[in-house]
Amino acid sequence: MRVDRDWGYYQVLKDYGPEVKLKELVVNPFNRLSMQRHSKRSEHWFVAKGVATIYTLSEASTDIELVSKKHKFETIHVGMNGWHMLANEEKEPLHVIEIQYGQDCVEEDIERKDL
Repeated sequence: MRVDRDWGYYQVLKDYGPEVKLKELVVNPFNRLSMQRHSKRSEHWFVAKGVATIYTLSEASTDIELVSKKHKFETIHVGMNGWHMLANEEKEPLHVIEIQYGQDCVEEDIERKDL
């Protein structure tokens, strides 16, 4: 089922019970998700199309820091409790395959940081 958001949409491709979930995220050009972290899961992102720009929060100052830019076929791991923000700073839609895994892979496991 597709879930529309201000930044684009996501859909769950496969749910393997409470501990593993496979999603597709599509981020529209010049949009981003919120700065967030999860206390019960980690995530692994695979860039299927586009360029993903990933940010985090500095532990020392809470300033936004660039982690990296990932291109088609590249991956990045987002550890449990790690602040992260996925952005699309390009002209084409960004498609990311997200593998969630951990204790509980539910949408409610999101802590957001206002920027």
